[in-house]
Amino acid sequence: MLVITPDGIFWGFFGFLSWGVADYLARAVAMRVGSMSTALLVQVIGLALPLPFIVGQFAAGGTDVDWAAFAIWAPISAGFLGMGYLSYYTGLQRGSVSVVTSAASGWLAVTVVVAVVVFGELISLAQAALMVVVLGGILLLSIQRTTKTGKSAGMVWGLGAMAGLGVSLAVLDRVTEAGGAMLAVFGARALSVIPVYAFMRSRGVGIQLPRGRGGWGLLVAAALLDAGGFVGFNLGVDVAPVAVVAPIVAAHPVVTTGLAVVMLRERPRSLQWAGAAVTVAAVVGLSAFVGA
Repeated sequence: MLVITPDGIFWGFFGFLSWGVADYLARAVAMRVGSMSTALLVQVIGLALPLPFIVGQFAAGGTDVDWAAFAIWAPISAGFLGMGYLSYYTGLQRGSVSVVTSAASGWLAVTVVVAVVVFGELISLAQAALMVVVLGGILLLSIQRTTKTGKSAGMVWGLGAMAGLGVSLAVLDRVTEAGGAMLAVFGARALSVIPVYAFMRSRGVGIQLPRGRGGWGLLVAAALLDAGGFVGFNLGVDVAPVAVVAPIVAAHPVVTTGLAVVMLRERPRSLQWAGAAVTVAAVVGLSAFVGA
């Protein structure tokens, strides 16, 4: 039986809000500088969030790192993270925000499967049922449609992001065990820059920078909030199993879709609205297991 602590729930919702807003802002950045530059720049700038904490921990001598395990798991998590972000920001640039972010959030299923099958985590029947309901809500949110401009809604890119992020976040739990939450976020994000940059070079694409204070403001905000989502997820899995924290964080399309509806005038279908309601209800239900 998994025991869900209040701290695990708090950090799960912290990640839920951070990623929800970050996804919306990243779409605006990708429209300005392209998906590949967005994937690279968000990862690099986001390093500014965990770095001061890491420096403080090392300065105080309070960081006990299993470097052997860190060296094994961090590159694996980073490789899949780079793949996930390239797919994700391409989808946000080319398709519907509500569809892409919702499809990508199916990483929940991938993460839980890897955590249970590969790493041997255990879940109760009720918790498993609620996670299935969350996934069902995400699938309803991801109903395929075509945008007014005739672009693909981005489902394929969302599914690519789902696979990359799902494996990365499951493995990130092992990185956290080896080096702590902040060092794990810093290491995985820093190393993920390598495959992203290598892919850009292979495609002959240069790094594009945003213009003006507005463009830089959007980029910095998206990067720090995105890093904040990882910190929230990692601090959550540090005190609660990944199979519990993941469903809460994975519900962040509700925030992103809400922003897209208000700011971009996107109009999700009725089934997508139903998916949002189901997702929220299931996450609230999962939260009821606190102290169980």
